[in-house]
Amino acid sequence: MKIPAATLDALRAATTDGPNLYLTGPRMAPKLYQRIDEIIEGAGGQWDKRAGAHVFPGDAAEAIAVVLATGAVTTLREARAASQFFPTPASVVTRLVELAELTPGMEVLEPSAGRGAIATALADAGALVDCIEQDPGHAAALQATGTARAVRVADFLTVPEEVEYDRVVMNPPFTKGADIAHVTHALRFLKPDGLLTAVMSGTVSYQAGDAARFRALVEQRGGTVEVVPEGAFAKSGTDVSTLLVTVPATTRPATAPVVWVAPPKAPEAAGEGFGNPAEIAAEIAANLREALAIMEGLARDLAIPLGQPAGAIELPAPPWQEQLTFETLRAAP
Repeated sequence: MKIPAATLDALRAATTDGPNLYLTGPRMAPKLYQRIDEIIEGAGGQWDKRAGAHVFPGDAAEAIAVVLATGAVTTLREARAASQFFPTPASVVTRLVELAELTPGMEVLEPSAGRGAIATALADAGALVDCIEQDPGHAAALQATGTARAVRVADFLTVPEEVEYDRVVMNPPFTKGADIAHVTHALRFLKPDGLLTAVMSGTVSYQAGDAARFRALVEQRGGTVEVVPEGAFAKSGTDVSTLLVTVPATTRPATAPVVWVAPPKAPEAAGEGFGNPAEIAAEIAANLREALAIMEGLARDLAIPLGQPAGAIELPAPPWQEQLTFETLRAAP
């Protein structure tokens, strides 16, 4: 996004203190603040109410200097649209880490690591985390957090397998079954007693083809499946239904049968959905012809002089409206 000059001036007026950036000066109009907040977020900062500042994973001055020098930034909204980047919400990260059954000192791989939402939680749990991220901007932001032992910029599917990790924890891209491809590739990086936990698309639970073969793999190895609560990713910019799937590196005794429950679908709006465009156009045309015929008939009727209604039919008067006469009364029984 190219940043307007007025917005850059407001950013130049900000002050920094280590990882904190403080917006100074007169109170901003809501639209200007929203734009600046989006720019800061794109540069790696997040608003922290307790700190009263936007907090960066590294030095705030260095992060914002790049934005001021180039006059541009890739916002998270733009990144999501371009690369299916949807940060993992904190609640989902917490559950992923729980399912991973981590112990301090374990070596963990996170492919498609984004900006480190999962990696930070893994490091906090005592793991030694290696990350792979295709987007250089995301990789730089992740590197600045200092939570990863190593950050590699690469398309994960092109990385040769390295059987050296106790755990793989991941939130892969979903488009066109990419999550299945990424998870299947990631299993090749696990030690024989290792475990993978992943966020996956809800479509894995019912589609045929690769999805059906993946379900069979999970069941055969004694994996598990959980449905992520509806709306969990709404703040991240998507309402896609998701699952949490665990897959052991080798077969384990299943603790319970795997039940592939389809995630809940968003309720449909009241009324019928859109049909075939050609059918809709034909229906509209028919309605217009009918309306035109009615209007033409009305125009003809209005052209007839008063007192001569068009097509009027004289109906016989009902019996009770006949005029009574002396003769009819006398003839009555």
